[in-house]
Amino acid sequence: MTLPLSRRTWLKGSLLSLAAAGAQRRGLFAAEPANSIRNPPVPRVADRFVHIYKPAADVYTLPTVTTKPADGGFTYTQGARYPDWRTNDHTFIQGPDRRWHCFGITKPWMSGDNGHAGEGLCFHAIAPEGTFAQALQFQSWRDLSKIDVAGCGWAPTSIRIGDEYSLIGSRLGRATSTDLLKWTDQGQLDIRGGNRDPQVQFLNGTYYLVRCDGNGVDLVTSKDFIHWSEPKVIYRPRQATWQTESPSLIAYGGLFYLFWTLWDTADPTTGGYCPRSFVICSESPDDFHDRPVLAEFTVHAPEIIQADGQWFMSTAEHPNRGISVAPLVWE
Repeated sequence: MTLPLSRRTWLKGSLLSLAAAGAQRRGLFAAEPANSIRNPPVPRVADRFVHIYKPAADVYTLPTVTTKPADGGFTYTQGARYPDWRTNDHTFIQGPDRRWHCFGITKPWMSGDNGHAGEGLCFHAIAPEGTFAQALQFQSWRDLSKIDVAGCGWAPTSIRIGDEYSLIGSRLGRATSTDLLKWTDQGQLDIRGGNRDPQVQFLNGTYYLVRCDGNGVDLVTSKDFIHWSEPKVIYRPRQATWQTESPSLIAYGGLFYLFWTLWDTADPTTGGYCPRSFVICSESPDDFHDRPVLAEFTVHAPEIIQADGQWFMSTAEHPNRGISVAPLVWE
């Protein structure tokens, strides 16, 4: 998740290579709605993605689960050691010691299983010492113990409030910590609407939390992180089979940007790890309806990070197993 911080006609220049996993495609939505913003800054992946984190072998500690035969009959066995693990939705936050941490969905990797069975644990990876930019080194983020508190293994988002850090999962369970190592279950946030993939940040005295809502995205706000507004659907794709995944609301240059990942239910090849993400722009954080797509990125579940005056984009499982990060610029 992004730390609290807040078309041009179409992207210029050549596309990044697939190896860079950040290809922006032009002309996907040529018709420009009347309410489009003229010449907003467009985010662009500025360099190759660095494979910062590859999960290490580990023991599966959740109860054994087997998928239905129609879904492949995959079994994840409690107590079994699995050599390969995969990641999905994730979040970044800087700890009290200034080290960067990444938390997110993880499960053993099995060839052919692109569903969500076996999820529930939260991986915890810690960066080498230094700035976020300095931490973009090949497989330099190392595993710490996985977390199984308050459902934070389901697409967690993170935020720091005072000296306390919070992880909030899809089911809105909240786990808190003062050191990012020991976590306490604080129950569920009292929020209605939505059903998965939260992202939260603090902007101008207000907490903004976006979540998937069917094939759309909804928003709730709060001044105190306790009392929350009624949910409002802020975006829904025109294509009925397009499900939104992994939304992120970002403020930049007096505008608001909504990043989201596609799950096309009409395309059985996409599954839960589709590497197609989009960004749209609005003057308001609560209305992205009918906004044109500014750019498409060949990434899955991207997080947008601002650190030390620089911007970055992450991606899970594409182009590398685990988490990869690249610099992001606005043009």
